[in-house]
Amino acid sequence: MNRRWLPDLALWAARDLLRHPAEAMLTGLCLAALTTVLAMVLLLQHGLTATARLWLSQSPALVVRRLDALGWKPLPAAAGLAAARQVPGVIDGRARVWGTAAAGGGTVMVVAFDPSAAPAGTDCAEPARGCARVGPGLTGALENGRLTLRAAQELALEAVEPLDAAASPVAHDLVWLNAADARRLLGLKPDEASDLALEVFHPEEAEAMGADLTAAFPWPVHITTRAEAMGRYSQAAARRGGLMVIVLVPAAIAMGLLVAYQVREGMGRRREIALLKALGWSSTDVVRWRLYRALALALPAVALGALAAWMGVFWPGGGWIGPWLLGWDNWPPTLRLVSTGSLLELVHAGILVLAPFLAAVVVPAAAGSVHAPLELLTGGARR
Repeated sequence: MNRRWLPDLALWAARDLLRHPAEAMLTGLCLAALTTVLAMVLLLQHGLTATARLWLSQSPALVVRRLDALGWKPLPAAAGLAAARQVPGVIDGRARVWGTAAAGGGTVMVVAFDPSAAPAGTDCAEPARGCARVGPGLTGALENGRLTLRAAQELALEAVEPLDAAASPVAHDLVWLNAADARRLLGLKPDEASDLALEVFHPEEAEAMGADLTAAFPWPVHITTRAEAMGRYSQAAARRGGLMVIVLVPAAIAMGLLVAYQVREGMGRRREIALLKALGWSSTDVVRWRLYRALALALPAVALGALAAWMGVFWPGGGWIGPWLLGWDNWPPTLRLVSTGSLLELVHAGILVLAPFLAAVVVPAAAGSVHAPLELLTGGARR
């Protein structure tokens, strides 16, 4: 065929799909489903990791906790900050009051008001005594606009303006209290804090300052760096990613069956290829026809599957992720994951689905098109 037939060849391939509508529809649905499953796994892993890294990058360079024989122990805030500031390289520090409390059949994170630690997208209005600002996920736990917390003591608080939903990844089950209320709830004295958050002049040297900081305090301490926190999350994400890969096992089996079917279907069209070659088609025309036919079917299906995966993870908030993958039994979060870089993950998923499918279509066509028409019609038998 002449090159001027190329547009007509593509149209011929599209019309050939209409000759077998049920087969084309089922194959397209299989490709779309495979793309959705594969892309969703890749997007979830990427989105959760990117979101965690974004929030952890805003965490303190060093966190100091006091220890005793039983584990964690509150520390004197003023004495702790004074000891930390004696270490060269420490440029700022603040005492933090936080802990966990029971509320409405679940566990919540209680944090004392700290303007410098306010989640992005929230205003810095300190709750009044007896009031609390709650995370987006706790509005359902309120009773007549009040929230009862139980820790060292029981505290009934009036819920005021909730925290911004944009902070849901870190503030979903958070209760923001007045510092005095937080200490009372957690059983801390007025001069005690849960830990110290320190900033250093050279963040990359934070780990090397651990020995000097440990020696500066008059009691045993445990020091965690921002890099260690990121490393722990990366390890947890890797384990979670390994569990999510289990979902791909049936998808891989389905892909193998689809490829086997395409190879069988391509080998079964030897007579049709023989007739086309007898009409003047070249081997290149046959391969192009089969390739155009496969692309006309696969590209829309893969695009649809990629769109479904992206919407399932990033819009409208990935509400199914909490209970299904993160183990949230109470108040599952509506996660707003970072979607930066998700296009590359979609491309990876598309390639992983398209490559074997196109190979299963093109290779049998190329293998059959090199034979003479008579040989294809007779199956290679001599007369």
